[in-house]
Amino acid sequence: MHARYTSIALTAALFISHPAAHAQWQPVGIPAFSAGMVDYPVMAIGTDNAPCMVFSDWTSASKLTAMKYSGSSWQILGNAGFSAGGVMDPTLAINAAGTPYVAYRDMANSLKITVMKLSGSSWEVVGSTGPSSAGGAKPSLAFGPGDVPYVAFADNSFSNNVTVKKFEGGSWIAVGAEGYSPIYAAQIALAFNSTGVPYVAYHGNSAGCRVERFVNGAWELVGSLANLYDARITDLCISPDDVPYIVYNDVGDDFHAKVKKMDGGDWTLVGTAVSSGDENPEELSMALDGAGAIYVAYTDTDLGIRSTVKKFSTGSWQAVGNMGFTEPMSNSLSLALDQAGTPYVGFKDAANNAFKTTVMRYEDGTSGVASEGSAMSSILMAPNPAQDRTELWGLPSGAVITLFDLLGNQVALPIRATNRATLSTGHLADGLYLVKVQSQGHSRSLRLNIAR
Repeated sequence: MHARYTSIALTAALFISHPAAHAQWQPVGIPAFSAGMVDYPVMAIGTDNAPCMVFSDWTSASKLTAMKYSGSSWQILGNAGFSAGGVMDPTLAINAAGTPYVAYRDMANSLKITVMKLSGSSWEVVGSTGPSSAGGAKPSLAFGPGDVPYVAFADNSFSNNVTVKKFEGGSWIAVGAEGYSPIYAAQIALAFNSTGVPYVAYHGNSAGCRVERFVNGAWELVGSLANLYDARITDLCISPDDVPYIVYNDVGDDFHAKVKKMDGGDWTLVGTAVSSGDENPEELSMALDGAGAIYVAYTDTDLGIRSTVKKFSTGSWQAVGNMGFTEPMSNSLSLALDQAGTPYVGFKDAANNAFKTTVMRYEDGTSGVASEGSAMSSILMAPNPAQDRTELWGLPSGAVITLFDLLGNQVALPIRATNRATLSTGHLADGLYLVKVQSQGHSRSLRLNIAR
């Protein structure tokens, strides 16, 4: 890559007509924002609409690092590498008060499950001892009534069967019997309905998955096992009207992604398969907005392990923006919605073989991060991928445009424009760049791919 500045030809004339604004996935802040390579990135969004990410941080000996988007940049929460040792299977949840909690397999403590929370500017362990007495795996974290933290995990003390515990009275207390499940758990998801009833979904052996809820002091099966045969569960959500939904890979149908919900006392398919044709979905993640609309994200190996998000609308699964909108080999996908229902995805970004963390959100011109004003939502950039040039339309008055590489190096002099700009890219090497547009205290970042 040449480290010299490019020239930008500007057209300030006001268009009589503009290309119609179209929705697209855009990076939140700078792509690949983590200091180095990561594993197990997980995202959550609190009531302040600011996305948070936690991940195993290669620059901190695989310890846990958490970062939050401040509105203009990603900032570390507490200290980088705050866990005692390396971590596996981290999960992240934010309570109603905005406090982030993490649960993970603790490599510094015999792979037991450890839970920590952010207290002020530092992270502290929740409880003098963790929820597991021996090793554990696949923890899922959620908050019950009164913001009480619950964690479900595969318990090594009980042949990896499911144990659920809650933190109450200063200690972790079992919810029902420890290791209560009749089969071991290879994947677990925990969620609560509006009345505070906990639900757990998990799969283990080849028979499929189970969904259970805790009522009257015991865990009971939800729906029939027959309708969950061949299902490899990946996520569980409960709608505002207390209907549980699961997303899973159907082993009996080429591992296609499907969603089922409880309807009429049993599990019924929502539409047809989320994925279709030659799609090969992996790493499914699901979220429901405040109106109960269902979103599913997955990586598609047929598209070079790129990410796709779909929404169930008017009786069918429809792509949200472009299918395969991330770079090839993106993985460890995590989906979350903000309070306005705007979808975000976080993932391990293979661009330039960096394998850092990137977060993207879907911008439809009606919602986005609060710091990026509505005047920014109509900005268009094409062609993208670009070769020798790309153009920007719909720029707000006095917009300042700056071009960065993925290391955060500025590779063009900042320029000021209104309505339209043409950016010459002929001297730049192929790869990904970030075009940052700023105006009147608001900003928007657009990812530019140069490919010849």
